[in-house]
Amino acid sequence: MPSPRISSETSIRGLYAALAAADAAQGSVAASAVSSGMGVSLLITVAALPTTRVGSIDDRKALTRATKDLFDAQRQLAATIDVETQGRLVAAREMLQASDTQRNAREAAIQVALRAAADVPLEVMRLSAQGLKAGQIVAGHGCRAASSDVELAIALLRIGLVGARSSLELKLNSLTDPTYTQAVVHEIARLSEEGTTAASAAESSLRVPAA
Repeated sequence: MPSPRISSETSIRGLYAALAAADAAQGSVAASAVSSGMGVSLLITVAALPTTRVGSIDDRKALTRATKDLFDAQRQLAATIDVETQGRLVAAREMLQASDTQRNAREAAIQVALRAAADVPLEVMRLSAQGLKAGQIVAGHGCRAASSDVELAIALLRIGLVGARSSLELKLNSLTDPTYTQAVVHEIARLSEEGTTAASAAESSLRVPAA
């Protein structure tokens, strides 16, 4: 019996069941996107509160800009969950390999499918980093009474970033194009640094000043 398909329309109960039944690689990427998506949603809620950090126009302008980026990340994170890459990989692996020409064509098709599969966690990493940078703004300008929501949002986005990175690094082991692989390795490092820096700055903004 095939595993339940995870999509952006899946209910919470359905998501739990699908993650428990799906293959580990696909499930972990979807879980990472869901984690980051929840973090983004919490940040959107805080940014929309009528009370800001000091009640200034600058606070509201900063939160408005951050909200635009957050809605963009939310939409694209949902889209990553709907990307189906397993079917293409299965089809490539089932191609004929009776001759050298067929074997070469099969291997090329497999590599194309594997790169498409790697693009999904890479996108989740990018969107998680985007969410963390917006979270830094929300933490600095949002309502202090909602700090616990922002703290949870940052934690969820951190989990999404790290989870996507782990999935992506595992997928890179199957790729044979060194130029592409090296470019992705550099992108992983850049996004990880950006996300970590933004998360740390956000968490620092949330700390209550000593009396």
